[in-house]
Amino acid sequence: MQRLQIGIVFILIHLSFGYLVYPDLIYGLTRTAHWEVIMCQSLLQLILIWIYIKGLNYFPENDVIDIYLKMGRWVAFICLTPFVINIIALVAFNIRLHTEVIISVFLPRTPYWSILILLFFISVYTAIKGLGTILRSSFLIFLIVIPLVVFNIFSSVINFDIHNVTPAWNLPAKSLLNIRFFYILGFSSFLFLGFMASKTKFSFRQLFLACVSVTLFFLSVVYVPLFIFGQETVVTLPHPFLEAMDSIDISWFSFNRQTMLFGISLVGLVIVANSVMLWITGQIMRKIFKFRVVKSSYWIITFSVISFVLALLVPNQSLVEKCFIWSTGAQAYSMIVIPFTIFIYGFLSKRGVLGREK
Repeated sequence: MQRLQIGIVFILIHLSFGYLVYPDLIYGLTRTAHWEVIMCQSLLQLILIWIYIKGLNYFPENDVIDIYLKMGRWVAFICLTPFVINIIALVAFNIRLHTEVIISVFLPRTPYWSILILLFFISVYTAIKGLGTILRSSFLIFLIVIPLVVFNIFSSVINFDIHNVTPAWNLPAKSLLNIRFFYILGFSSFLFLGFMASKTKFSFRQLFLACVSVTLFFLSVVYVPLFIFGQETVVTLPHPFLEAMDSIDISWFSFNRQTMLFGISLVGLVIVANSVMLWITGQIMRKIFKFRVVKSSYWIITFSVISFVLALLVPNQSLVEKCFIWSTGAQAYSMIVIPFTIFIYGFLSKRGVLGREK
């Protein structure tokens, strides 16, 4: 059951990061063959996950923090502290970005700071309650959100025009060398798996279905706006998927606007994503700095306050989106460095190159 819940968290975090900014990055990379960029990113993610899990399996009953501590406390501090700092920024910009969209969808007269407080409070409370609460709540949110996501996608078919996505081939090679492709890799939110490794043992095959589901979701959020508006129009829209949902007539449904379902989905997704990230920061700081009086919950509260202040300080939505993209770029760096260092260290340890562990 716990493995299923971890797979659900994996999907929900990708949905949280991918709904709002991911389509814009793809549209900026290429004017044709968008699916090829998505498939290349997914393939690269699969390779990194395989390396990551292979490295973790060298150290049964140990998570990422324990493995880095085996290398030395200073190594753990140098490698994981930047990761924590970036998570704090991601939490801030992620929740501010979602707050702006939630306000525009169905709470236009509500001050954004009040929604920030509510979302932060729920996320922090869930993170403090621990991994078990996160997994159980994610299962409930999954049952609510996924039907809404599927309904959003399939109901948009009535507005599709196949001519809007032609030509569908001939991806320019320079697209994969663009810095934006590196930013896209930052949406591959799989590093949290290593912090749950000591709780449960999982294999690459068990995550493959979740990876396929995420790829299908990314294809949908990119191609639904393309089918409806076309490439020339989507590049001018602030949130293409949101605009695509708003263009669909569902007056026959209890909600007279498709975007209402979209906004409800965002609330659940941002709570899961931020609670996982805050929980990770608490675990890292608790193990690296072994102060008996400082529990992981104190670290979570401290970092959440910093993230909240940072979210308040960003003056406008345009800057929020830029900062969010920069943070995902920094996240992409961690997604390459952490799996490879753990894999190399585990491989050398198993071969006896680094000596026997005590």
